[in-house]
Amino acid sequence: ALQRIVGRVAEIDGLVSEISASAQEQATGLQQVNTAVNQMDQVTQQNAAMVEQSTAASHSLSQEAESLAASVSRFRIGDGSVQAPRAAAPAPAPRHSHAPVPQMRATGRGGAALKPHAVEDGWEEF
Repeated sequence: ALQRIVGRVAEIDGLVSEISASAQEQATGLQQVNTAVNQMDQVTQQNAAMVEQSTAASHSLSQEAESLAASVSRFRIGDGSVQAPRAAAPAPAPRHSHAPVPQMRATGRGGAALKPHAVEDGWEEF
């Protein structure tokens, strides 16, 4: 009778050990899942930050495009029509140079081009 009890206790000990090992494997699996979820959360936050940066950049680009369109609208185009300029951002203050101002000459149709004038400033032409 005592031998049967010892056999049953050993059997129960084996089952408890299997349950413990199984619980340990589950805990390891849950830890891996938790790590993966945390990484996904970090990537999601990084993506959200990049979306905000992209949105800000697109708004800035849109404003710059509007400013460029306003600047370009001041020029005459082939059909001779002139569009009224839109309000633009103030231009930066002009830099004053001690070099002589080149003379303007007509180039035909459109505007005027600067007459080529060599300025000795240390640059060489290739």
